[in-house]
Amino acid sequence: MEESKKKTTAWGIIGVGALFLLGKLKWILPILKFLKIKTLISMAIYLATYAVFYGWKFALALVYLLFVHESGHLVAAKKLKLPTTPAVFIPFVGAFIGMKERPKNAKDEAFLAYMGPLFGLLAFLPAIPLYIWTKEPFWAFVIVLGSIINLFNLIPMTPLDGGRIVSGISTKLWAVGLVLLLAYAIWAGSFIGFMVLIMGIIEWRRIREEQKNIEYDRNRAKDYQEMLTSLRNIAETSTYEHLQYFAQSLKPNLQVEEKLQNTLHLLDEEDGEMTDEEKERKRELKKQEFLSAFEKEVERIHNYVEETASYYQTDGKVKAGLFVIYIALAIVLGVSSYLSYPLLPPLE
Repeated sequence: MEESKKKTTAWGIIGVGALFLLGKLKWILPILKFLKIKTLISMAIYLATYAVFYGWKFALALVYLLFVHESGHLVAAKKLKLPTTPAVFIPFVGAFIGMKERPKNAKDEAFLAYMGPLFGLLAFLPAIPLYIWTKEPFWAFVIVLGSIINLFNLIPMTPLDGGRIVSGISTKLWAVGLVLLLAYAIWAGSFIGFMVLIMGIIEWRRIREEQKNIEYDRNRAKDYQEMLTSLRNIAETSTYEHLQYFAQSLKPNLQVEEKLQNTLHLLDEEDGEMTDEEKERKRELKKQEFLSAFEKEVERIHNYVEETASYYQTDGKVKAGLFVIYIALAIVLGVSSYLSYPLLPPLE
């Protein structure tokens, strides 16, 4: 009777908490918008898959913890005004939201990443008093699972949240994450661990190449600025054929110059049946369109290069702040995992 009363009280606590959150509709509105049809379908498939293999309790706990974790990223993205794709749940892989735009700098990226495991921590905190009150093993399991999921995500290796957080301190810390992730993947025989490791190595190599080529890219951007100045100076006397030849001779020397090739089509249209005077007017218009498009593209390339060059540059105060909150969260999750694991019932 006493045990039943405790369980009833526990669910009453959950109900009160739910009503409190519903009362904060302004706060949870972004999360409600997060529940797109793609999210609901993938969540249902994910839930059913894990229910078949591990039971409904495990499946519900896992989906709940992952959803709250991803909601943290969503709230951060809304705060930074970054558009996102709906969350997608993939069985035996996890859940994620896609970013339609890159954060402006490593500090914003760290904030975006940090909010995931922070919300993940908040997700399982209510399970602590619930376990103390009911002694129900399920709540201990929620604490352990929540701790492990979010602690794993704090490994300092991209694409994990930890890698994106420490990128604002130093990308050299990814080497530590690489060792930790490799050790975990071998020790646990984890397919996901090896998959994340490979993805991290690829991303690390891409970013190193990007940073290494900054000076070269900056010089190329400068060259294009000089070309634009020269073209502007001779625009009045240059012929349509001259600009057409120039446009066709452009080569993509920067990865960011893909859009630049689109300006070529401005000068490649067929004139069709026109009088000489109409052709001349059209060609003059094309010249101005090309110069205007080229000017915008040169500015875009210049901005991209400078943003890339400064992306991972943060001041000492930011580095110290990121280090403190990262270590603090890792310690809390680690302690939670260590203290809660013995509370689980022994395997039969």
